[in-house]
Amino acid sequence: MGENARGWYAVSRKLIAVPVVAILVLVMASGIHAFAAGTEEGGPPGFVVRDGEIYDAQGRIAYFRGVNVGGNAKVAPDHLPFQPNETQWWDYLKAWGFNLVRFTVFWEGIEPVKGHFDRVYLGKVKRLLEEAGKRGIYVMVDMHQDLYSRWLHGDGAPAWAVWEAGACPYFNFSFGGQFWGLANVLSPAVVRCFTNFWRSDDLKLHYKSALVEVARQLKDNPYVLGYDVYNEPNPGGNVNTNGEYENGLLAPLYQDVLSEIRKVDPDSLGFVEPDSIDMHSSKFTEGTFKMDRLVYAPHNYDFISNTLRFQILPSDQIYRQNHASDVAKARQLGMPLWIGEFGAPWGMNPAGTHDRMLDDMYRVLESGFTSNALWDYSVRDVAAWNEEDYSLIDQNGRPRGLVEAVRPWVRRLAGSPVSQSFDKNTKVYSLEFTGVTGPQPTVVYVPEAEQYPGGFKVGLSDGSWEYRKESNELVYRPGRAGAHRLTIRQR
Repeated sequence: MGENARGWYAVSRKLIAVPVVAILVLVMASGIHAFAAGTEEGGPPGFVVRDGEIYDAQGRIAYFRGVNVGGNAKVAPDHLPFQPNETQWWDYLKAWGFNLVRFTVFWEGIEPVKGHFDRVYLGKVKRLLEEAGKRGIYVMVDMHQDLYSRWLHGDGAPAWAVWEAGACPYFNFSFGGQFWGLANVLSPAVVRCFTNFWRSDDLKLHYKSALVEVARQLKDNPYVLGYDVYNEPNPGGNVNTNGEYENGLLAPLYQDVLSEIRKVDPDSLGFVEPDSIDMHSSKFTEGTFKMDRLVYAPHNYDFISNTLRFQILPSDQIYRQNHASDVAKARQLGMPLWIGEFGAPWGMNPAGTHDRMLDDMYRVLESGFTSNALWDYSVRDVAAWNEEDYSLIDQNGRPRGLVEAVRPWVRRLAGSPVSQSFDKNTKVYSLEFTGVTGPQPTVVYVPEAEQYPGGFKVGLSDGSWEYRKESNELVYRPGRAGAHRLTIRQR
């Protein structure tokens, strides 16, 4: 595995080379649950959305780097990525510097029987996310679906919502396996289910009630950042040529659901995704949304290469073109941009393509100062759902791809962004921004074990810095107002 193996070795010295019991003892002794309060990144209270950015309570721009947790919950009998007592999986994410998870919940898990919520499922979700918060990990709650329902080779809606949508689950004509995504447009049953969902007030009411019930369970968790109302929404047979679907059906659902959620969780952010068919050519129009604290959250994949498991065109060009379109749409809507999913499957060809694609996307996100969540973090059965295999954890429970995914990035910026970059080969990280001096520092996450095992040195245009080794945070305080530059290199 080359560089990946070295990254794994570095982390294993901290976490995985010791027995699980020893890990738990160390966690209790070191007070890992108090990390959030002891770092310069800052914790709750909540965040403010203004001028196309997310700001923390200290007035700094807040950036988030996360993972989706997790794809394996699509097939798990209880729709959970792992059990609440398996806290080591949160510890690993904390150790790798991820400060957010996009956590998948499923309508089928919440309301398996029409009108009846599964309290056991909801209780486990609550406990899982409490453990995330203890480690300072923020949560975007993702109401997830693919192909409408697992009864159509996907996930999401319960069986009763399939029958009521007019599709027979045993004659669904869906594509399974590697080419599952084609069923979004080629399966009559999938298209029919989506079409009928958007036209059924009753189904949409139950969908809303299910997600609001999740919010009721999580309303007291200050690390729940907000709610992604509908993963990769599909218009079914509804047209979107001039935004009929997005502005006439999708946006009203978002606003209806988020309005109800904010009655129980008033400070939550709302994450809105475009039509999945028009992912980078969204027809959302300025003024469609009549509420504040919204974040534009499309996904960015090299769809053709990922489906074929073979790179057809240079991925960096595809990612940059998609990202430019997403930036333009977010600015038009007056929202911060957030990439809710990106990634590439393992086993890509030619050899080394997966790592290169991941690095390409992170470079795009870094240059755009764009918060994000990698797909994905499954801790078992990593390829069980339609032969997907994207996880940072392999089938044997060992991390992989850490050199590409665990890298320096700015977490809190006391100023206005100018440029940011990281070269995984030379290990040079560079940050430029403008700002004034003040009490709140800029904070950069520096993964010493994964990227700088021999140490690092820092170059500054002005001011001073210190490194908080316990949290891997470099704290930078400028010495003057104006332009600032920070560079990190190998020692």
